[in-house]
Amino acid sequence: MKKIAIVADGWRRYINYAWISGCRQYIKEKKLDAQLYVFYAFGNFSKDEKYNQGEYNIITLPDFRQFDGIIVELTNVLKRKYARKIIDTIRTSKVPAVSLLERIPGLYFAGIDNYSAMKEIVEHLVTVHGCRKINFVGGPQYVSENHDRLQAYIDVLQQHGILVEDARILHRDYEVESGVWAFEQFQELEQKTEAYVCANENIAVGLCHRAQELGYKIPEDFFVTGFDDFSKASYYKPKITTVAYTQESIAYAAVELLNQIWNGQAQIKENFAPTHPVFQESCGCKAKNSRKRSQYVADSIFREVREIDLHNELMDLKRNLLECTSYEQMAERLFRCFQGLQCKEMYMFMNTDLVEAQKIEGVQNQAEAYVTDGYPEKMTLIFGSKNGIVSEKTNLIKKELFSIMEEKTKSGMYLFSPIHFREREIGYLVLSDCDYMLENQFLFETLNTFTESLEYLYGKIVLRRANNKLEKLYILDSLTGLYNRMAYTELAEPLFENCKKEKRPVTIMFIDADHLKYINDTFGHDMGNIAIKSIADAIRKCSPVQAVNMRYGGDEFVLVLPDFDEKRARQLYDKFPETLTHIAEKCNVEFPIEASLGYVVVDDYDRSINDYINDADEKMYANKKARKAERV
Repeated sequence: MKKIAIVADGWRRYINYAWISGCRQYIKEKKLDAQLYVFYAFGNFSKDEKYNQGEYNIITLPDFRQFDGIIVELTNVLKRKYARKIIDTIRTSKVPAVSLLERIPGLYFAGIDNYSAMKEIVEHLVTVHGCRKINFVGGPQYVSENHDRLQAYIDVLQQHGILVEDARILHRDYEVESGVWAFEQFQELEQKTEAYVCANENIAVGLCHRAQELGYKIPEDFFVTGFDDFSKASYYKPKITTVAYTQESIAYAAVELLNQIWNGQAQIKENFAPTHPVFQESCGCKAKNSRKRSQYVADSIFREVREIDLHNELMDLKRNLLECTSYEQMAERLFRCFQGLQCKEMYMFMNTDLVEAQKIEGVQNQAEAYVTDGYPEKMTLIFGSKNGIVSEKTNLIKKELFSIMEEKTKSGMYLFSPIHFREREIGYLVLSDCDYMLENQFLFETLNTFTESLEYLYGKIVLRRANNKLEKLYILDSLTGLYNRMAYTELAEPLFENCKKEKRPVTIMFIDADHLKYINDTFGHDMGNIAIKSIADAIRKCSPVQAVNMRYGGDEFVLVLPDFDEKRARQLYDKFPETLTHIAEKCNVEFPIEASLGYVVVDDYDRSINDYINDADEKMYANKKARKAERV
């Protein structure tokens, strides 16, 4: 089984499903025994840079050395520092890697011949339509495909003796708004223009739209061309002259190249997908075999229906998530939603510190769990469902990640998506064969709804812990850190009553410091405090976490020990003096630190807890007198 990693960034809130679809197509046609692992971010969606940082963190998750091949597409990564980081990691892995659309030194390339395709469009404008005043509107200047398309424009003009003017060249991004902006910029120059060559169809549509708003007619007043022919050019009015190709064919070419490398048959470093020009109404040509606008309308209607269905699903999801009281419960309800969107499997990993912090007595220092770069080596799988079987919660290290996933033999696919609060890493989701959700662009909205609810629950947990901390301050003794006498009502009595209800044994132990008055009078109260704290430390070391240990008075302590029968009580009674001696030796004081103990084991519950405390006190006092007599 070959493992192929796909690393890509979406555009705004849209995932490019074509990369996955094209890879699947090749795997299916060639019956290739391979599986896809897709690491996808929405890193250019937000204007909040810290949010985008949290998205790109998913790309730090994979150890690329575990894969047989890598396919990477970085043209949408606007912050090039992230792109450079990804490229460096891929190069270091020494695994064969294919870059889509963009040539990257040291990597193979799958894409289209942007230069030749654009050259054919510009040549058509010059030779067929006689254009000589041609403007160019490009996308991001750092993207190699944009550079190739610009170079084709320049070369055609120069080959025909047409002056290349800087004032006729603008760059921005690949959005529709760039076309609107560019047309307004050119209008301010008041220069005669016969044609606008746009680097993609979005720009072309935006330019046409703004021009028509201002009263211009296309192609009567000037020509407009685009590039891509994905979803707009052939349905717009006028139909826009463009270059047609499919992104699926590029992904197909990438897997083909990897397969050749694996088989030792790779003769080339680049593999091109086919393109062809589509001359249509926007340059004055008659469209041939053009797409029907009626089909586009029908598709749009059904897309709107699916979006309404998704909106209803998300409303239900949000309501269900708000009722959850744990991360595990939230993950289970999220999976129910994913099942409705035809997703077969789901695994949810979370930062172990955050999972443990759900407990009131969990992680105290949340700064330790604040990870912004990468993921902890060990994560907690809080939910996993495969073949209808829900996995038990478990901790896994990174290298064990794939062991929990079922390897498929027919073009299986796992998608990895980050969970984060802005830049803060929370965990990640792994989804299996979620093609329907990706193809219909449901992933982002679903994850966004889930993350909002997750953050709401996290806030409640933090508040609950803060309240608990305040409550503890109220019932904690400041000197010893044990509970104070206020805990008698809050904790000791409820614990006693619970043991009584469940018919469990409970031991009440009374401890009193020996010769504390002598220590205070002779050495001072600071030394007396050392003695008291030493006894408290010994109590903590000897008693279980379920016990309620109280500083009952100045030098008196009461322990309520659930599930302690006579045997366990006697063991603690015998262990305590030795433990206290070890602690006292480390204090390096000039006096002995000792204490007297007494206890009763309660199993009949015919009296109150206060009665049993008095009994334990009497036994302690009897033991104290006996020990004092021995010393005399």
